[in-house]
Amino acid sequence: MELSEIAARLQRLEDIESARGIFHVYAETLDVPDAKTVSELFTEDGVLRTPVGDFTGREAIRDFYDSAFAADTSLKRHFIVNPRVAEVSPGSVRIQSYFLYTGRGDDSSIIGWGTYDDTIDVSGGEPRFSVKQIEVHVGTDLATGWAKESQ
Repeated sequence: MELSEIAARLQRLEDIESARGIFHVYAETLDVPDAKTVSELFTEDGVLRTPVGDFTGREAIRDFYDSAFAADTSLKRHFIVNPRVAEVSPGSVRIQSYFLYTGRGDDSSIIGWGTYDDTIDVSGGEPRFSVKQIEVHVGTDLATGWAKESQ
């Protein structure tokens, strides 16, 4: 194997590890909800895709999280699991993963899960989401639960 091939392979591995690191920061940031801090995890022109719409740029992303945190004030813990590298190109890593969250509100406990499909810009000093797609599969309180739908 040529030295240039080894160097390129090492750079890909470093890019992947850098990209994986942002998941912990993201989950930790959601646990202490601050919309400004969350929005700074995105590139200036980042895109957030959610079930309620797409938001482009840090200001729009911050506004989305401001509204989401205000609408649901429950205390949550977020878990990101099974990250899988889907694509690597110079300066960019795409990772798909599952997420879970638990929470407690004033009068109920909640649970939910879904998937993330993220493209992370690793070309700068710190990794940043250039695209984050959130698909929520289930979001419920424990009283309602995840009962099988009647047919």
